Amino acid sequence: MENLSNPTEKTKKRAITNYFTQVTDVRGASSEIVTQTHPVSELSSAQNTVRNQVIEPRNNDVALFVNCSLTDEQKHLILVKPWIPPTTYAFPITEQNKKRKLKFQFKWFTTYNWLVYSELQEGAFCKFCMVFATTGGVGQQKLGALTLTAFKNWKKAKEVFNDHSNYDYHKLSVAKAEGFLNIYSNKKPSIINALDDDRERLIPIIECILLCGYQEIPLRGSYDFGPINFKTSTHNEVNKSQCFSVMADETTDVSVSEQLTICVRYLSGTGSNIEINEDFLKFYEISSLTGNDLASAILNGLNSCGVDCDFLFGQGYDGAANTAGRFKGAQNIIRSKHPKALYVHCAAHSLNLAVSSACNVPSIRNCLGIVEKYYCFFNFPKRNHELLEVINNGDWQPNVKSLKRLCMTRWVQRYDAINDFIELFPCVVTALNNISEWNDGSGTSTDASMLLNAIDSEFLVALQVIKVLFSFGLSLCKQLQKKNIDLREMISLANISIKVLDNLRENVDHEFKKMFKEAQRLAEMLDFEISVKRLANRQKHRSNYILSSDDPEDYYRVSICIPFIESFIYQLNERFLANQNIFKDFETLVSFYLPQIDLTTAICELQIWKQKGKCVAVGSDEVITSNGIRCY
Repeated sequence: MENLSNPTEKTKKRAITNYFTQVTDVRGASSEIVTQTHPVSELSSAQNTVRNQVIEPRNNDVALFVNCSLTDEQKHLILVKPWIPPTTYAFPITEQNKKRKLKFQFKWFTTYNWLVYSELQEGAFCKFCMVFATTGGVGQQKLGALTLTAFKNWKKAKEVFNDHSNYDYHKLSVAKAEGFLNIYSNKKPSIINALDDDRERLIPIIECILLCGYQEIPLRGSYDFGPINFKTSTHNEVNKSQCFSVMADETTDVSVSEQLTICVRYLSGTGSNIEINEDFLKFYEISSLTGNDLASAILNGLNSCGVDCDFLFGQGYDGAANTAGRFKGAQNIIRSKHPKALYVHCAAHSLNLAVSSACNVPSIRNCLGIVEKYYCFFNFPKRNHELLEVINNGDWQPNVKSLKRLCMTRWVQRYDAINDFIELFPCVVTALNNISEWNDGSGTSTDASMLLNAIDSEFLVALQVIKVLFSFGLSLCKQLQKKNIDLREMISLANISIKVLDNLRENVDHEFKKMFKEAQRLAEMLDFEISVKRLANRQKHRSNYILSSDDPEDYYRVSICIPFIESFIYQLNERFLANQNIFKDFETLVSFYLPQIDLTTAICELQIWKQKGKCVAVGSDEVITSNGIRCY
């Protein structure tokens, strides 16, 4: 046998040629496997030395297919028939593992069904990932060991193998391999064959649509709702939606072009099966954001989609001046052309703005700012670890494990952040006390001490008031985000919430007593009592109420709770009840929406139906009203 430890160029070529032998194709045909050319310098003497065991030709060693463009036959070979050494095979001890005398363990094949061994590179691979994986884990990292290179560090083998089994890209590769083998073995049709069947069915449908388009023939007739009768019909049914609202918003795409999104909201169905639908129509490119140009773009966009704007009964945009402005806003310009198109600001957005404006009460605004600082402080690994240690080692286990950030846009959703902060309050205080004793030279201990000092009487009382008021807003917000909500229901829900808050205001003495007790409970954890801050005659940056009583409960009820409730009520009235006059009475509603109907006739018909509703059934042939009138 030739000595290959220091081979000549001729000897190198002969050794590699003998190694890469022909292989019989897995489907029976004789073909030569296309292999990756490896630099000869990478082949160690151990790799080129013929071993004492009698082994079949290594034509299915997985290392031959690394970094190659694989055919389906080669993929099947790697997945189904890779080279597996016999149980008597003596795995070599590589230079990397020479000190500890570690080598590959045959039992690993049983534990990890994806594991294969390469005699050529004396290392391990994942057969699924080397065929189907394209990128690694978080951040689309490049592939490495077990995929593009052989894994040889047997000291960390089990740890690496276990981690690899849980990687998302590995699980995806396993799924891809299963689908590939099903198709390869003809258990499932390929995607191309399945699509071919669908194409055959789609061709006549598409041809009919193209014909209707060329001939300008409507697909349905006159109405876009109601049953389609293919046998008999007394009228043509059209694709024209009646009584709809338009919704639009503007954004900038990646090409820095202004795109206007146009959607419509309309009713479908009949009788008790009426549903509210919201459909996207198109993107409309615009070059100017003035109210007049936006109004023209909205109307042109509707017309280009074949929508008749004579049936435009509503508009929904954001609260920007160029859309919602009363004089030069798009909604006012459109309403000058279509008077029935009422403008309604997004209900959930209006509630968000109402809460945001109500929170301008100084004590409430300061409290929210301090809670945000607590989140930012603990949003560092070392500090957060300290908080987690306190939570895990405490006598009680809270439902949450971390602080939430105050939502920057959805103010009502801040309820979750406030609620979680109150639940974790004892843990937060303990963690701050521990951190204030650190001596790491980074100033962290000083910041912790300052945050501890920020917890005073005003902060704790405001915290409880915010939790209660936000809970009222949260329930209203969930109702306002329902898809099938309409203007009347929105006004009704707003009225109900306002009445509840009015009731809270009338009983504020009793209701605030509960909030104040909760604030006292938190104060006891810090070993201090709720007290009134020092008052100055010209104080500007916080509440400055001079009361005859020195009772802290009276002071904070007047300075925090009542102003916040009244501000909340005022904002809801301003933002939700502007259009309630339309539903004031039946006459107003009919006059606004159906001017072509005779008002006298409509009112008489309404009175008849009201009288019928008051009837109480007394038999199969007659009914009797509450005032004794018999109806037949």
